[in-house]
Amino acid sequence: MRPPLVALICCVPLIGEGIRPELEFAEVHSFKGERDTAGLLRSLEPDLVIVDSSADAREASAYAIERDSAVLHISVRSRTLRLFQRGAWKQVGAAGAATPEAVRNVVAGTLFARGATG
Repeated sequence: MRPPLVALICCVPLIGEGIRPELEFAEVHSFKGERDTAGLLRSLEPDLVIVDSSADAREASAYAIERDSAVLHISVRSRTLRLFQRGAWKQVGAAGAATPEAVRNVVAGTLFARGATG
């Protein structure tokens, strides 16, 4: 079984660099943010999307509804994590605790719950 595919779409490159090593259980492809995110996601068809901008979060959530997948939005300003799943956003983890390890935990929990990992 193939590893889950995660699209990491970041406007702040350091966010992607900090998260990528924590996702060793997935195939991760990184992209610069706010550049036709919807088109990219429809072409790539990832199991989960991670974004760091509100604009990309909006586009990715529309994709997630179409494909029954999930989006993790990392807010750089508030250092919070929001997960879009089954048509709704919810904050995950403690406020101000958007660490690479917290991202790993949310991503792994979401993917394993969906059965996307082997």
